[in-house]
Amino acid sequence: MPRLALIPILALLSALPAAPVAAQEAEPTFCTARINDRDVVMGYDKAEARLSDTYSRREQLATRIGRHDCPSYVVLRSLTPELTDEERLPFCLRFDKASESVMGYDLGARDAWGVCRSQTRAVCRRVNQTTAAAGALSGAAARRSVQGLQALPDASGAVILSGAGTAVSGAMASLGGAAAAVAASPVLLTGAAVSVVAVGGTLYACRE
Repeated sequence: MPRLALIPILALLSALPAAPVAAQEAEPTFCTARINDRDVVMGYDKAEARLSDTYSRREQLATRIGRHDCPSYVVLRSLTPELTDEERLPFCLRFDKASESVMGYDLGARDAWGVCRSQTRAVCRRVNQTTAAAGALSGAAARRSVQGLQALPDASGAVILSGAGTAVSGAMASLGGAAAAVAASPVLLTGAAVSVVAVGGTLYACRE
């Protein structure tokens, strides 16, 4: 066998011992989060490089919420699987101290634990995943055609419409199409204050 033909073979053999190490690094880290008063086991990749892009170092180090040992970004991801980390930026975890449990997510700034800095009784819920409805709100925000509709100054691309439920419903109905269909949601047809968030092609309603 010619001497040069040995080079690719030796290179291949030298790479073989590294395969088990790479497999071990790919194994998920398991943790437990308490959500709605129930323990939930989750898995995540501790070596994920993109975490530094969307979460501060302090938040990455703050990996306990009461009885939790799951990082806050893992918990928030489980609650909003349809979003990217950038699209999750407007949301924070709503935490109940009495039960040491995450009760959902709300709009607002996060503390080092990923919990809402200003605790309210509001919880956000997905009400529609039709891209057309979210796009209608985003377009209206760009045109400034709906009063009170604003785009957030972050990388999420989210727009928010806040006010009394009936007023928000009326504003969405005025846009027609898919947005008008969402306007008839029971979540909006109340007198209570509500915020509708359009982000990532999905609509969320946040209210008590």
